[in-house]
Amino acid sequence: MATTHSKVLTDQQVADYNRDGYLILRDVVSKGDADELRQLTRRELDRLSFPPSLKYPASGKYTISGNCLAEPGFAPIAEHLTVVDAVECLLGEPARLTAYVAYLRSPGDKGSGAHCDYKRWRPVGSSMNWLFAVIPLTDFNADNGPLLVSPGSHKLLNVIDKNERIWDVSRPDAKQLADFIDPELKAGDLLLMHGGT
Repeated sequence: MATTHSKVLTDQQVADYNRDGYLILRDVVSKGDADELRQLTRRELDRLSFPPSLKYPASGKYTISGNCLAEPGFAPIAEHLTVVDAVECLLGEPARLTAYVAYLRSPGDKGSGAHCDYKRWRPVGSSMNWLFAVIPLTDFNADNGPLLVSPGSHKLLNVIDKNERIWDVSRPDAKQLADFIDPELKAGDLLLMHGGT
């Protein structure tokens, strides 16, 4: 078995990620740092969130993205050594940040439903080798809502035409998906999720 040469991931963790399409590392960000980031996200909602018509705490999904990495308080999470090392280990190449987004879901929001985030018109559409690094800033529980994953679902995506300059993928048949599970994410955990999961 080849070694991963990772400072934070074992060969078994890499094998689990390749099998399941996700991997969880617990307590990567301290509770104190997660609290600070959550407070910063809340403070920046009025200035940076989308859609602008949504006013907190109205029920919905508030998205902070775009050039928000320039906000000094957000940068450390994207540069976190454990996150970068784990991402590079799983991708097998240097990490390149293509999107940096914070979501705040207020009570009553129903979530996004089952979906795969690969979309060929997004920056990640130029690559089939990408993943999400999700760090909850609050516990994902019954009050806040879980993030569910279907183990192995990343293996069900098929490139429609490999001769195209930009690849598109077909959606898997929902009957093929394994049952969704709740990884029971807590504030400060790290969910590494394959782009096709």
